[in-house]
Amino acid sequence: MTKCLTYSLNNFQENKDIFYTELSRFTDSVLSKTDTEIIDFVNDFCTFIEKGKIETLRSKNEYIVEFLMIGIYWMNYSGNASATGNFSVNLLKTLYQQRKKYPKYKAKIDKTRGYLAYLLLEKHKQSISLSFNYHGLNSLLNWLSASGEFNEEVLRLKNWLSFIKTKDKNYSSELFNTAILFAEKFTEEANYSLGSYVENLASFHQKSLKDYKFREDYFFVNRRQNEYFLNMLAAEILNRELKKNFIKTSKKVVLLPTCMRNEPTSGCKAKSDGKELVCTSCSGDCNIGNISSEMRKNGITSYLIPHSSDFSKFLVKWKDCTDTSLIGVACVLNLITGGYEMKRLNISSQCVFLDYCGCKKHWDKEGFPTSMNLNQLKNIIKIPALKTELKSRILV
Repeated sequence: MTKCLTYSLNNFQENKDIFYTELSRFTDSVLSKTDTEIIDFVNDFCTFIEKGKIETLRSKNEYIVEFLMIGIYWMNYSGNASATGNFSVNLLKTLYQQRKKYPKYKAKIDKTRGYLAYLLLEKHKQSISLSFNYHGLNSLLNWLSASGEFNEEVLRLKNWLSFIKTKDKNYSSELFNTAILFAEKFTEEANYSLGSYVENLASFHQKSLKDYKFREDYFFVNRRQNEYFLNMLAAEILNRELKKNFIKTSKKVVLLPTCMRNEPTSGCKAKSDGKELVCTSCSGDCNIGNISSEMRKNGITSYLIPHSSDFSKFLVKWKDCTDTSLIGVACVLNLITGGYEMKRLNISSQCVFLDYCGCKKHWDKEGFPTSMNLNQLKNIIKIPALKTELKSRILV
């Protein structure tokens, strides 16, 4: 039995592939049941994007996800945002920029950020903001930016902010009301279809969240159940939309987080040129080693990504690359951000979820090896599936 902290895609079932089947079915259901009011708002937004030449028009399904984001983030954080002043937001934004600009001082800056973020952003507001207008959304996006956890999402929602600025009060109010109703309905249906995969989340928050008070990752581990569902849906839709270009590329590269490593850092024999870590499959007991070995048989290189904060630096070399696609593997809360970033950099990609979270930095004091569904990875790359799954070696 895997040690599950917040979510488990294995869900302790015999069929380890069933999550992806259920997610696909749920995604089809959400898209097929999308109300005409939502479609009308999305169509208006697409017209705004095209006329203003703001970006290359993406699929309507992606914009439906963004519309859902507005509703979910409004439900979860607009109360906090309305209680947070501009000084607090700007201070935390500056600190976040400084940590990226001066990586040498990242640890010290993050310690300061964690302390101030909890004091300034966590206002424990139980009710959502009723400012259903441009200023209300602007306040929400500023709060999300200040938290440091929604960078790629905010980039997309800023286009919705510009769109709403062109609309009158009644239109804006109706848009927000529709988005919130959409989020409420989505959360209810997702809980019914996918709730068993996040059944430990409430217990984790109740027992462990107090230990994260004043930590830089407080808002990361405090993400709500509906945000897990949102990220699952968004990743599935993004995979569908990017599949065509992914298939066309001649080379494939798999990016694996080091939290999957069974060997301690001192024992890992991954080779590095100072920028990248390449698995040497030194141990048959290591999930990364087993996956890398399987990929190598098909001419696919597997790189190790030490932490999500290193992901952006790694991606630079692949920007606008036309002959190589990346397959990113990450936990539910990190995957869609990485997928959005790869698309923004014009990198063909696909995503696969970690079966559960377990890294030492965020989730567990000791840390324990995570795993992923190798059959799902092979399905994406069009390699015949294995008859057996990689098994976690961590017991409760």
